[in-house]
Amino acid sequence: MNEEQLPLIQILDVLANEQRMEILRKLKSPRTSFPPQDEGDPVQDGVCVSSIQAGQGLAFSTTSKYLADLARIGLVTVKRSGKWSYYKRNENAIKAVVARLKAEL
Repeated sequence: MNEEQLPLIQILDVLANEQRMEILRKLKSPRTSFPPQDEGDPVQDGVCVSSIQAGQGLAFSTTSKYLADLARIGLVTVKRSGKWSYYKRNENAIKAVVARLKAEL
């Protein structure tokens, strides 16, 4: 299910968490918001979960859950490479959610 099919209230429920919003904000400028990662370009490939976790100071399981929530509503994409997962913002989906919010209000 993508962000256009989900009820807007479900999307807003995910975004109502301060840490999830902070992750989404930091992913906007990944090179300066997270510690360096060993592999992959953070802008092109996404940011490794361990870098996001270190940048947020959260438990790994909490970070993974928050990222899964953001991916479920389509606001981030995940790229898997071996045992690693890399996340980045889905700008088109974010724009669509903003447009839906404007239309609803």
